[in-house]
Amino acid sequence: MNFNYNLESFKNKRDLIEELNFYKSIILKKVKIGDYNSALEKVRSALVLLEEHKNIFNLKKELLDFYELNKQVHNELSKHRMIYERRFNNLLREKLNESNLEDFSKLLAMLKSEVDQNFDKCNLEDISDNITKYFRYIKKLYEILSCYKVLNYHNASEKIFEFVKDIKPENFPNLKLLISLVYQNLLNSKLSEFSKEYDKVSVSTLSNRMAINQDRLVDFINLIMKQPKSPIKNYISDTQEVYFKKVSF
Repeated sequence: MNFNYNLESFKNKRDLIEELNFYKSIILKKVKIGDYNSALEKVRSALVLLEEHKNIFNLKKELLDFYELNKQVHNELSKHRMIYERRFNNLLREKLNESNLEDFSKLLAMLKSEVDQNFDKCNLEDISDNITKYFRYIKKLYEILSCYKVLNYHNASEKIFEFVKDIKPENFPNLKLLISLVYQNLLNSKLSEFSKEYDKVSVSTLSNRMAINQDRLVDFINLIMKQPKSPIKNYISDTQEVYFKKVSF
């Protein structure tokens, strides 16, 4: 009776080991072609099988082997995900302006294509979603860039403020900087109009006429003064007055 039981146990364990070896061969093939997500699914299935039988057979070695394999596949998955994360994050650090936005969009589209090709293999859903979201903001930004110079100041400001409010929770620093530069250009253009009307003017007057908070306006004035084509000659903080450059005819 004991002999039959041991023989039967050995036979079942041998079948189990064959099944595990089959799993392992599939896992290694998946890893070889870079399909790390599918490889992990197979590792999990093998571990479930081992957990179900560990109290029946001595599977200590097999458990250790598959836990180690699980760790290796996780590391490979993380390493390859990091490649795409790093590339996307590097693009987010690129300095944008109106003239290079198109070329930047092409680079982002190339990355999106590669991410989509490896979407399931490397579990890239979050990166793909972020790139898609980024493209939505680029589309909105193009809409602003195409019209802010021809719209009246208040309508253009409203569109920019809507964009700023919408993008605020997102971690897209270069787009935020670009929309800030666009707004500076809009303010610069409006201030150039005022320079034809005033030699000097109070910040409160400008604030009212431009519908912008005084403190924020002062911040932008300090930035605009550094621009080569700034219409502002000086800003006196003690009196809160802006002095314009003389307009040449």
